[in-house]
Amino acid sequence: MKVFFEKIDEISHENVEFYSVKLGESLLFEFEKFEENDFPNHIEEIQIIYSVLNEIRYRGAKHFFFKPEGPANALPRVKQEIIDANKEDLGLRLYCIRLTDNVVVLLNGDIKTKNNPKECPNVKSHFENAIKIASKLDKALLNKDVNYQEIDCLVDYEIEI
Repeated sequence: MKVFFEKIDEISHENVEFYSVKLGESLLFEFEKFEENDFPNHIEEIQIIYSVLNEIRYRGAKHFFFKPEGPANALPRVKQEIIDANKEDLGLRLYCIRLTDNVVVLLNGDIKTKNNPKECPNVKSHFENAIKIASKLDKALLNKDVNYQEIDCLVDYEIEI
């Protein structure tokens, strides 16, 4: 499946470039799909995600903003009391890929219902796509196919997963 990258100009800033991806023949980018979802029982987590994205815009994509998920990442990194207060599930996840302090790829996500994302029907496909894309981007960097230090480094970039 082809993966097409596009810069999200509305939230990118001089400190950080945000990108999203379009998978195959999809008409929407993955972050657009995430934004179109309604998570009425997870309003606080949605607010945290957007607050963190805003902080990243101005402070850079520092490691401490992200929850490691193999070669990919997830947002939000939430406080334990939010996790403990949520008895019905394990919270909302937005999968992403932090490439550098200045480059982040925002993907899609959902409400996590199992500890292992590969066992969760809601997030499994988002998690697996994030891992595949992150692995391909790591290889592209090693092969010098892309330079994440360049401005607009992923504009019009595509890979195959």
